[in-house]
Amino acid sequence: MLEKPLISIVTVSYNAVATIEQTILSVINQTYSNIEYIIIDGGSTDGTLDVIKKYADKIAYWVSEPDKGIYDAMNKGIKVATGEWINFMNCGDYFVANNTLESVFGSGKIYKKAEILYGDSIQLNVEKKINEVAMLDIGKLQYFPIYRHGASFVKTEVHKKYLFDLSKQKKYGFALDYHCIYRMYSDGYNFEKIDVFVLSYLKEGISNNPFKSLLYNYRIATDDKFRFSCLIRFGLGVIRLSLERMKPLLFPFYNFMLFYVGNKIIANVPIWEIRYLFYSLLGVRIGHGSQIDMNAYLIGAKYLVIGNNTHINRGCFLDARGDCRIGNNVSISHNVSIVTGGHEINSSSFVEQHSPIIIEDSVWIGVNAIVLKGVTIKKGAVVAAGAVVTKDVDEYTIVAGIPAVKIGERSRILEYKCKCGFYFT
Repeated sequence: MLEKPLISIVTVSYNAVATIEQTILSVINQTYSNIEYIIIDGGSTDGTLDVIKKYADKIAYWVSEPDKGIYDAMNKGIKVATGEWINFMNCGDYFVANNTLESVFGSGKIYKKAEILYGDSIQLNVEKKINEVAMLDIGKLQYFPIYRHGASFVKTEVHKKYLFDLSKQKKYGFALDYHCIYRMYSDGYNFEKIDVFVLSYLKEGISNNPFKSLLYNYRIATDDKFRFSCLIRFGLGVIRLSLERMKPLLFPFYNFMLFYVGNKIIANVPIWEIRYLFYSLLGVRIGHGSQIDMNAYLIGAKYLVIGNNTHINRGCFLDARGDCRIGNNVSISHNVSIVTGGHEINSSSFVEQHSPIIIEDSVWIGVNAIVLKGVTIKKGAVVAAGAVVTKDVDEYTIVAGIPAVKIGERSRILEYKCKCGFYFT
């Protein structure tokens, strides 16, 4: 049996008595057994040390002494780490689930080529939880960070070579973590995306200044040299952030264009090419030979990704706010509802909650079926008409009922492509 790698988890703290206990508990309650937990405190005086001492028997190493800021403290953590991989789970942040590390490193998982693993995050605020699915396109790292730093694991031997460059802190501010990541990327280290929600973090934090983030990212990506592509992205980013600041004014217009014009007028135009153009402008990514038939209702269009030769029939409800990825050769029948959103039942403020839905290649979903948030329907599976899918469906499995349960298996020899492109559909 393969030995599980030792994972070094580093928490940096300073006067964080209000948040550190939740962070500590999220680490020490992991079901994964091979953890080296390190806490670097900057000399707290508010009771933080009392919390750390409370769990001292679960902590491999901790120290409380003055430092030169968060990145100096993080460097101290890197220097004392002895694990194979290192992760930073700083105060106020915490692992999404108690089995997060097991999901990444358990069950004999081996990452032969990867030197940096990165996963997905959940942003928390008063009103809702927002799933942030990290980008697959690693090439985008040349322009901006594609994942949250706390959702990553770096080979410790690599991180010891790439400490946070404190001499650049004045220039790059709170983006010094991206500067470190950018150096690893530029020097050819291997990044690998993992489909695990790793990190939950509060929106209010040290780096919650989008305009400064944009400026720091631009400086890092250009190294003060002219790069036309970076300049264009910087300009577009400024425009986007400016429009977001104007959201209260633009929101009624946006809602009018999306919910009325898009879902009431454009959705009923009997020419797919016109609907395709409008959906593309909204941000839907639609593969070759795919089609969304008339009378569909879309929410969260920019988070909807559709593969090739996929057919979505009339009257479907597509809620992609929590991220919805539909594969190739998928057939979605009339009046199917795909719902990534919902609310926490026991939340006093009825907090919104979103989780991604993934529908893999060659899936067939029958008439009036409902697929609820957080579900993955794997390759070749069939969902019977009227079924309500509340949990993952295995490859080539046929499910039916409320809630949907397995009733059979499908042939694994599937050579068809869904036919789309009929006029007036």
